[in-house]
Amino acid sequence: MIRSALWAPIAVLALMLSACGTSEYEEETMTQDEAAERAEEHINDAVAVLPDSLELESSGGVTANPCDDLANGGAEGPVSVGLGYWLRGLPVEDNEDNVELLYRYWIDNGYQVTGDQRPNKLAVFVQNEEDSFRMSVTSSIQGGLSISASSPCVWPEGTPES
Repeated sequence: MIRSALWAPIAVLALMLSACGTSEYEEETMTQDEAAERAEEHINDAVAVLPDSLELESSGGVTANPCDDLANGGAEGPVSVGLGYWLRGLPVEDNEDNVELLYRYWIDNGYQVTGDQRPNKLAVFVQNEEDSFRMSVTSSIQGGLSISASSPCVWPEGTPES
């Protein structure tokens, strides 16, 4: 009798766990294009706190890096979409102040700091608590600042149907 009483909760738990693994319970992902647009929004919102002299210069365009080389049995799988810019038109002597402006913006707008290498290196890394997009601002050896944003893993055409 005790053994059969233990099986019911175990069976319910097994069903709950197996249901969580099916695609009908997975949250839909945005597409690769939507992720690129959202990365652009994150960057534009952040740099709005910087001086008006700012000019954004693309540092390579949109990239899509595989989240898992073995995803979907070698077929096209989920990717993380990234986008970056050089922050031109800002005096190098103001780099620390401009990084601090971005840092304050992120702290005040739902981002969690995942890395802050100051004062040794001018680099701050954050993640948005709502949509898990990651951002960073870093300084090159020459003193140029760059900002980047990358998405969580998304399927290129949205969540695939099973």
